[in-house]
Amino acid sequence: MAEISPFQGVHFNAARAGNQSDLISPPYDVIGPEQQRRLHARSEFNYVRLVLGEERPEDDGAHNRFTRAGELLNSWLQKGVLLTDASPGLYRQRIQYTVHGQPKTLHGLTALVRLSDYSQGIVLPHEKTLRGPKADLERLMDATGANLDSIWMMFEDNSGAVRRALDEALWAPVIDDARDENGVLYSLQVCDDSSAVQAIALSLSSETLTIADGHHRYETALVYSEKMRERCGDGPWDWVMATLVWTDDPGLTVLPTHRVVRGITEEQLQALPQLLSRKFILQELPLEELEARLNAAPESAFALWDGAKGFIVQPNQPIDQLGAELSQQSVLAEAFGFDTANLKTVPDCSRHWPSTASTAAARTCS
Repeated sequence: MAEISPFQGVHFNAARAGNQSDLISPPYDVIGPEQQRRLHARSEFNYVRLVLGEERPEDDGAHNRFTRAGELLNSWLQKGVLLTDASPGLYRQRIQYTVHGQPKTLHGLTALVRLSDYSQGIVLPHEKTLRGPKADLERLMDATGANLDSIWMMFEDNSGAVRRALDEALWAPVIDDARDENGVLYSLQVCDDSSAVQAIALSLSSETLTIADGHHRYETALVYSEKMRERCGDGPWDWVMATLVWTDDPGLTVLPTHRVVRGITEEQLQALPQLLSRKFILQELPLEELEARLNAAPESAFALWDGAKGFIVQPNQPIDQLGAELSQQSVLAEAFGFDTANLKTVPDCSRHWPSTASTAAARTCS
């Protein structure tokens, strides 16, 4: 059963840190070098200084961006830049944004979730992870002893019990409005009434939680928990901060992920259709028809454009995998040698659509 718990949240003190909109940072893994510099310059208290601090030429094992994050977190707490709530509570986020010209409002419940191995079936993943990011996250967690980013999880709530419990709780404002660089507006409320907290926890106890974003953070938290349990037994490291969202929330938008791979040779591109034909059925199509045909294809399909020809690619036998998995495995890993240094993830592939032989992209229907 899923188990959640209230916690004493830590948030910025506007009287010391300034305008909340100047303090917001995206998760570490979507911040590019230019945005990192811009966020550092925006405020001496911008959150990026904790999650993705600047690296320095003199950095070594004892002094680096991870140790500086730990020192900075302690300093901000001591100086009142960050405040810790007096009572444990559950937090409700409201996120207002626009996508394709349509305004949306998403609600999420931020709580502590008890860590459990995927094999227990309480928390489920939907993607595989890489060792490199987890190693960095573990160093950051060791240095700060904190969950600096929330994992995002989904729950189904088929009975409506979770939504009823959330609606019946009384919520007090913590942060009224803060707007990020993309114009997204955030607000935060807290409920610290023990009866309401228990009702919400009970309503979620029968739910399975699926990780939407934060697989690396979750798996790092599992490793950290095991390490701490060996030293100290049970403790707060057995839990991880997560924001829980109803799968049918009308404010939820799921957009495709586009991966752009650079440094691909002409020979690799020419050989790709024949290589894929060993496991897949390829249907050649003009570029302008790819998107519509992909949307109508099974979930195991993906589209390919090699700079001259387009294809819908489908497995030659039934398989329980998404096109995203198959394209990463068969195109990125097997055909192109999958090198994360040459891989970039972008929200919009239109301006990266390949026009030369040195770039290739596969768009999935996931």
